[in-house]
Amino acid sequence: MANKIIKYNLTSGGTIPTYIDDGGYYPKANGGASPQDWDLIGATVDGSSETGLGELANKAAVKSYLDTYTSDWKERDADGNETDFDQDAAATYIWSKKTS
Repeated sequence: MANKIIKYNLTSGGTIPTYIDDGGYYPKANGGASPQDWDLIGATVDGSSETGLGELANKAAVKSYLDTYTSDWKERDADGNETDFDQDAAATYIWSKKTS
């Protein structure tokens, strides 16, 4: 069975939804009330029909979504040097969690 890459947020009790196998990636503030005030990206459990806040159907969709809010993000390399966030590498990483 296959899983999906989706956008989601925590339950009203602040827990990870049971349909998420691996998540919590690349939070985006959504203006909601805590603990549901961040939209996250994650991989569902195999065979789940859940789509959360929306399915990201391919790597390009993941990158396009990340491009909407991470353009000013910075990362630190192993030497502590600040670099621009690499949306393509992030999308590749997330998409690697997709199973067929």
